[in-house]
Amino acid sequence: MTRKTLLLLILATFAVVLLSNQAPAFTVETIQGDRIRSEDLLAKGPIFLEFWATSCEPCLKALPFISEFATKYPEMSFVAVSTDSPRNKDNVMRRVRSSRFAFTTGFDGNRTLQSLFNVSVIPRTLIITQSGQIVYDSTGYNPGDEVELEENILKVLQGEL
Repeated sequence: MTRKTLLLLILATFAVVLLSNQAPAFTVETIQGDRIRSEDLLAKGPIFLEFWATSCEPCLKALPFISEFATKYPEMSFVAVSTDSPRNKDNVMRRVRSSRFAFTTGFDGNRTLQSLFNVSVIPRTLIITQSGQIVYDSTGYNPGDEVELEENILKVLQGEL
């Protein structure tokens, strides 16, 4: 196989993944220092993935609803990934502890996950089916958006998406 053929094959494979909205495999470190892998989460069910920061007011307004959903829909893994810088990790931990959020909190201080998912605006919300398909992708938060979020959570859990 020539280098050109191999390159075309790789590009074609990448294009198929992009077009299919297949979520990339990822690992994220929790604020407790544990590592969680997307493969392990998907083995249990769909994933709700939220990117946020302590300096983002819309993010802070959305997080309590996400926590409620995490309690209400335990068959889905809820992971909120902080995009704060490493020097703000203590602020993230205080915020999460004082709010007693029910979701898993990841920390992406080196921006690996943000790059992997092309996150440039927060909050950014992704819902990933158990088969790894991204079926919901939204940026921003306005009061009332939680209704649409819950509708999409239910559709995924009922196999409609």
